[in-house]
Amino acid sequence: MQFPMKLETPSSLRWGSSSQPAIEAAKAQGSGWIGTYASTFFLTLTNPMTILSFATLFAGLGIASVDGSYLTAGMLVLGVFLGSALWWLLLSGGISWFRTKFNLRGLQWVNRIAGAIIMAFGLIALFSLYK
Repeated sequence: MQFPMKLETPSSLRWGSSSQPAIEAAKAQGSGWIGTYASTFFLTLTNPMTILSFATLFAGLGIASVDGSYLTAGMLVLGVFLGSALWWLLLSGGISWFRTKFNLRGLQWVNRIAGAIIMAFGLIALFSLYK
């Protein structure tokens, strides 16, 4: 029996793969920090998954009703914005700090350990179906 396509494991999935992480970050081209921030902001703002997630969260927590007050609604939006900005600032700052602590070999081990953890969670989920 012949298959129309040749089935192979991608090299990124092989345990001893020879792919290497990037040594340098890609050079950003565009209109500077403000343009990059604005495009990311509006891309996130118009993401349907973001809108549905926040609508679900607000409805579930009972903060969907703000009694028609623009001040309360504005404070809620400001709180979400500041919380999100702080989260991404801490996340990107932490990654930037850790980047100087690892060499290529260390990053490969981090990737292997993370992959093993994800695989373990997948196996746990798979085996939980047979209870």
